[in-house]
Amino acid sequence: MTEKRRRAAGEGTIYHDAKRGHYVGAITIDGKRRKVVGKTKTETRTRLRALIAAKEIGATVTDGRMTVADVVTRFLDRDVANRRRDGKPLAPSTLEVYRWTGNLVIAELGKVKAKDATPGDVERMLDRLAAREVKPLGVESLRRVLFTVDAAFRFAQRRGDVVRNPAEHAVAPQPTKAREERTVLDADQARRLLAVLDDEPNGAMFVLSLRLGLRPGEAAGLYWTDLDLDDRPAVHVRRGLRVVNGRSSVVDEVKTAASRRTIDLPPEVAELLQRHRRDQLEQRLAAPSWIDDRLAFASPTGNVLSPPNVRRQLADICQRAEVPVVRPNELRHAAASILSDLGVPHQQIADLLGHTTSRMVDRTYRHRLSTSIDVASVNDWTKSARDA
Repeated sequence: MTEKRRRAAGEGTIYHDAKRGHYVGAITIDGKRRKVVGKTKTETRTRLRALIAAKEIGATVTDGRMTVADVVTRFLDRDVANRRRDGKPLAPSTLEVYRWTGNLVIAELGKVKAKDATPGDVERMLDRLAAREVKPLGVESLRRVLFTVDAAFRFAQRRGDVVRNPAEHAVAPQPTKAREERTVLDADQARRLLAVLDDEPNGAMFVLSLRLGLRPGEAAGLYWTDLDLDDRPAVHVRRGLRVVNGRSSVVDEVKTAASRRTIDLPPEVAELLQRHRRDQLEQRLAAPSWIDDRLAFASPTGNVLSPPNVRRQLADICQRAEVPVVRPNELRHAAASILSDLGVPHQQIADLLGHTTSRMVDRTYRHRLSTSIDVASVNDWTKSARDA
């Protein structure tokens, strides 16, 4: 029978807490009894060794009261909230992503002691988020959650609040559920939709997304002062729609610095906007009251548009145009895909969409529309210049 090895002095002790159903590691550091817990003996031994290693390199050993929720909350309130890009605060959409991912982490791991958190804890959290029955997270969302955990613990390390970063060696899973496919109109379908949009209330707003690739919030947030419809027709994208607690409002901010752009209007789109302006003026004069006369696209009372109402209106229009039902943001995808299919360079499409590089066009916005690929038959490299 093999004799059980006694732990040497300075290694601490590990025992099983049957009442709580976990293992406990304990060691005395600087006269204070420190404890860690784990689901297995191996996990507990790893955490105990981390405490010992921190002491050996002179790192701060936390008092054990700080939780993952504390780490994430301090990161969001002290670091993210005070960040600047080009001298300006982060865009609202960026702040919302940090808050969203941070809240997910707090809900899943918030009660775990920061000093006890391991890569396994982070990976199990990501697995749960990927396997949710309702709105499971995709690859990109999981990476954003992991990025937030990593950034939060790095911030805590710089402050001396924690010793280890459990996200440093964690790996995001590949979700088993297939990513939802987008519905993207081809050129023929887009033309049929455009024909119906001409006579629709606020139909010009959808035309701006389908022809110019505007984000739904960029189109819905336009003021009349953002539209030049005379000598050289153009649209100036410099504000957008924000939804907070279900309420829509227009803010003088855009998603990124590259999103602030001026786009020349095709003549027929400029004419459509002029007709829309006349129709809206008649509507305002007939209405008992009008809430905001700055809005290029408004509700029947002159208020900011509600995104759910906009989605329902577009779905109804698609059905009448006898094209696949698409969401407002998928009009932007159609704009990029149709232009790409026509051979427009992706960097030019990126400029149109408000991106600094063509990476997002390549990875996200460009969808193959042709049912067959003729690149090999059209570009026959088997013949020499002399044979051609």
